[in-house]
Amino acid sequence: MNSQKRMNTMDAAKNAKRVKKECSYGEKCYRLNPAHFNEYSHAHLESILDNYSGTGDYPIPDSLSLQRSMIKDQLEVIVEKQLYQPKSSQKDEEKDKIDPVTPIKDNPVKTQVTPALSASSNTGVNSRREIPKRDTTERKEGRQERREERKMDVPAQSNTSKPKVSESDYRPIVHPTRRPQDFMKVVVPPGGMAAKHAAQAPYYIFYTTIDSAKETHRQRYSITFLEILDYSLGELKCSLQINFMVELGWLLSQYYFAGYSAKKLTILYGDDSMPELNTINRKKPHIDAHYVSMATPFGKHHTKMMILCYEDGSLRVVISTANLYLDDWEDRTQGLWFSPRCPELGPEAMPHEGESPTMFKRSLLRYLNHYHMPQLAFYMERVKRCDFSHINVFLVASAPGSHFDMEWGMSRVGSLLRQHCCVPREENTAWPLLAQASSLGSYGKEPRVWLTGDFLHNFTKIKNPPQALSNPPELKLIYPSLENVQQSHLGLLGGGCLPYAAAVHAKQPWLINFLHQWQANATHRSKAMPHIKSYTRVSADGKRAAYYLLTSGNVSKAAWGVHNVGNQALRILSYEAGVLFVPKFVIDKDFFPLEEGATDRLIIPYDIPPVKYTKQMSPWVSDYLND
Repeated sequence: MNSQKRMNTMDAAKNAKRVKKECSYGEKCYRLNPAHFNEYSHAHLESILDNYSGTGDYPIPDSLSLQRSMIKDQLEVIVEKQLYQPKSSQKDEEKDKIDPVTPIKDNPVKTQVTPALSASSNTGVNSRREIPKRDTTERKEGRQERREERKMDVPAQSNTSKPKVSESDYRPIVHPTRRPQDFMKVVVPPGGMAAKHAAQAPYYIFYTTIDSAKETHRQRYSITFLEILDYSLGELKCSLQINFMVELGWLLSQYYFAGYSAKKLTILYGDDSMPELNTINRKKPHIDAHYVSMATPFGKHHTKMMILCYEDGSLRVVISTANLYLDDWEDRTQGLWFSPRCPELGPEAMPHEGESPTMFKRSLLRYLNHYHMPQLAFYMERVKRCDFSHINVFLVASAPGSHFDMEWGMSRVGSLLRQHCCVPREENTAWPLLAQASSLGSYGKEPRVWLTGDFLHNFTKIKNPPQALSNPPELKLIYPSLENVQQSHLGLLGGGCLPYAAAVHAKQPWLINFLHQWQANATHRSKAMPHIKSYTRVSADGKRAAYYLLTSGNVSKAAWGVHNVGNQALRILSYEAGVLFVPKFVIDKDFFPLEEGATDRLIIPYDIPPVKYTKQMSPWVSDYLND
């Protein structure tokens, strides 16, 4: 035997027995470096190894299910490097006649650390049967398979751009045999999205390309779904789609034409009207779809979010207003924020590292964790492993429940604006709130019950507010009129994304005083009915904006919450997600410029100032489609 190999093996055995300090991070430890496990002990990992039979899956307890992927990686490192010897093996060490330094072909420096195996049902836990020599090859192959499974999840040490993947984990690109032009009305030549995305810095805001408006086909800020999957952004490894409505055939066609039909895909959805989602895993095992049930029919799983994981370990986050079906991506105005690339952190990094000044990473993990779904564990670990330090927006989310903190719904909006919104105190009442939505809620017999009460109060908070009480800023609701819909690309069918009901409007006739038309001539989207939802405050002359919020949340109590009278908890019914743009974090100024040609101009899809309804106009209600 080579003396150096024997030394390495003996050192490994020595290290496994040495007294180690307890890792201060405990179950939250994220390290994968063997040197860390050589120096510190981890009770939760050692307990799993003490109960591991040596074959099959590790007995990871349910309490750690959300960390399963990461824990498996850690255990593999410990076992492969022999950095811990299970207690049962320690007790029977003298009985075990297997030579710990016997070389194994092709891998002489690594020996198997095998937990105790019962000789029969009547033997104690310390009893152990002799392992036949013919099992050595099988054990070696098992170790090799586990190492191969782990390769994709361990940060690459090489400086080359080609990711280190194993054949068992890597899913190849499958080039389509059909042309997307034969099935889609607008197809942008592939390969250019990375440059297009970079040109949208520092906002990274896009609006959907309108099939029937050719002017939008050439806009630098227009986007198709297929461009989100463009290969110039990196090769996709897997992706998470969180949404309300999912048209499975349409969604899978997008992945097919991008070459990603074999890549892993996880879907969370809130509309259960499409039964094929329930059984897709039987036909396509690499696709998992999960229905998110709600506690009340008034609440919806309304978030539209994507997490795109790439083969090089990086990821991007997309926050959108569009459902995942054909109509929403053709002739409707939608908005999305497409994050810059978040590269993988180094192997020594801790989960809290790579945070942005806006705490986006923490907020995203908090939102994902609210689902309590093991299917999200992999994506949460990916988020932890990536660097978000360059992200310049705040995540503003809603989640069902009663919340006492300032982290959700309109309390989150109010808290952030109170810290960062720079509307001049003396001009505060002259900067109206523009609240643009695709649906309106039920607000009560008078506006102050909620709409001009808590809602307006939170969405118009500012830094250093006036000490003396003053009138609140004006509220302008932008929502299509019947005439707006009639003149749309789709005629009355254009109102299919505007579910405001006549029965609700009949109870709040006062709402007409706040309503403004959908007009978007500057962006060529006046005839593309808005499914987008956005909120902003603009100066009296319409040249500056104090903030911009792009979100899935409509102007409704279910989306933003209502304060309980007794304990003042904010009760929210729906899942929502959006991003808040604050000038200081995006362009290092107090206001966003809105004028055409201005440096760092923020493009808002509708015309400013908005035009109020005429006396003859009425809001669009979904009942018109039933006439």
